[in-house]
Amino acid sequence: MASSSSSAQLLSTPVPLPCGRVVPNRLCKAPMVEMQAPLGGGPLGDKELRIYEEWAEGGWGMIITGNIAIDETHLGTPWDVNFKQSVPSEHMEQFKRYAAVCKSGRAAGGGASAEKPLAIVQLVHAGRQSSRGSGRYPWVPAIAPSAVPMATAKGALPWPISSVFDWALWGPCRAMTTSEVQQLIKRFADSAVLCHDAGFDGVELHGSHGYMLAAFLSPRTNQRTDQYGGSARNRFRIVEEIIKEVRSRVPSSFVVGIKLNSADYVQGGLTEEDALQNVQWLAEMGGCDFVEISGGNYENPSFMMHDFDAEGETRKLSQQDNGGEAAVKPKEVKESTKKREAFFAGFANRAAGMLPKGQEGGKAPMALMVTGGLRSRRGCAQAIEQSSVSLCGMARASALDPKLPLKFCDASLSDERAAVPIPKLAEKPPALMSLLPLKLAGAGWTTLYHAMQMARMVNGKEPDVKAGSWELLKGLFGPQSRT
Repeated sequence: MASSSSSAQLLSTPVPLPCGRVVPNRLCKAPMVEMQAPLGGGPLGDKELRIYEEWAEGGWGMIITGNIAIDETHLGTPWDVNFKQSVPSEHMEQFKRYAAVCKSGRAAGGGASAEKPLAIVQLVHAGRQSSRGSGRYPWVPAIAPSAVPMATAKGALPWPISSVFDWALWGPCRAMTTSEVQQLIKRFADSAVLCHDAGFDGVELHGSHGYMLAAFLSPRTNQRTDQYGGSARNRFRIVEEIIKEVRSRVPSSFVVGIKLNSADYVQGGLTEEDALQNVQWLAEMGGCDFVEISGGNYENPSFMMHDFDAEGETRKLSQQDNGGEAAVKPKEVKESTKKREAFFAGFANRAAGMLPKGQEGGKAPMALMVTGGLRSRRGCAQAIEQSSVSLCGMARASALDPKLPLKFCDASLSDERAAVPIPKLAEKPPALMSLLPLKLAGAGWTTLYHAMQMARMVNGKEPDVKAGSWELLKGLFGPQSRT
C-alpha cells in the first residue's frame, strides 16, 4: 500500500488534456444535483454561488458545475439551473460571475499550487426523466428518442399501482422527429458557446444516468429507425455530431468532455460491451478531452446508494436473464462492499486498457475520470494505480467537505484525516420515507441530503454531518436559503 506521502504526491500530479489545457491536479469536483436555483430554474444568485467560492478555495484541479439544463422545458428538478432559449443579458452577466467564482481559487499540490482550477459546465437535457410539469405544463409529454415511458415502480409496487405511480410522476413521453434531434444537437452546441462566452474553460455533456443522451445510447430506450437508432453506431451518432458541432464553434483550447454510463443495469439497456465501444469510438474520432465514467439510471438508481456494487448488479441482470425475476434472491451487502470506493473502477480499468497512449501530433491521450463512491485519499490513489485512470471525481464528498484536495495533497496529514466519512443519516432515509418500497425513494433521500448540506454553505454555515433531517430541511426550503 502506498504511503501517505506518495499518495499525496500522486494526486498532486497535473494531467494534460488533448486540447492543450492542463488539469493542475487529479482531483475533480464532480457534478451533482444541487437544487439551489430559483423555483422554475434560472442562474444561481450571488448567495448561492457561495458554494462555488468554497470549492474554488478547496484546491480542486477541476470544478464541474451541477447539471445545467439546455432546455428550460425539460428540467430534472424545479430548482435546476438552465439556459433559456434566449438568455437575458442579466442572466449572462450572472453566468460570467459563476465562471469567475469557479476560477477564483488555486489548485492544491506542489508545482500546481499557482494554477487556477479548470471551470467546466455540465450540460444536460433530462429527456424522459424530466418529471411531469418540470418546466412545461403537466399535460405536455416529455420528449425522448422513443416513446418508452419511465418504469421506476415496476417490481416494487404491484400492477397496476406501479403503472399509475409512474404515469402520475413522469407522465408519457413522445418520440422526437429527426428534425427535433438535429435541433437538439444545435442546442447543445449553442449552450457550449454560451459557456465559452461566459468565461468557462469547457463543458461536459451529460450522457449518463438515463438522461437524454444516455437514452439515445441505450438499446432499451432508443428504438428509432432513422440515422440516430438501430445499430450501436447509429445510437452513438448524436454524441459524435454534438462534439463535432461544438468543436467547430469554439476555440481548440476549449475543453470538451462527456459523462458516460459503464452500463444501465436494467434489462435490455446499455451493456458494458456497448459502453466500451462508445469509449473507443470517442478516442478514435478525437475532439473529446475526458470521459467521466458512471452508471445506472432512475429505473435502477442503486448507483446513488453508498453500498453500490457494479459487479453485483451485472450478475443480478445475468441471473434474471437466465431464470427470471423470481430467480434472484436478495443478498446481504458485504461490509467490504460498503467500504469499497470507486464504484466503476473495474470498467475504468478495462476501458483504459483499450485506449491508445497518445494521439497524432503529440497530443495527450483522452483522459478517463472515475467517479462514484470516492471519499478518501487512499481510495483515490488506489483508483489511479489499479484502474489506470487519470482523474478522480468526487461529488457528495465535496458537499460534506469542500476543501478535500487541500487535505489529500498535504503529505503531513495521515490517511485517516484525509478522508470524509459517510454520514449515518445519509445512509438511511427518515422513517416515513423508509416505508416506500422504492429504490428511488432511498436514492432520492441521499440526493436531497447532500443538497441540504450545500444549502448550509449557501447560508454561510459549514456542512454538518451531525445535523438532523428537520434542521437540514429548514435550511434547504426555509426563506433564508433563497436570494
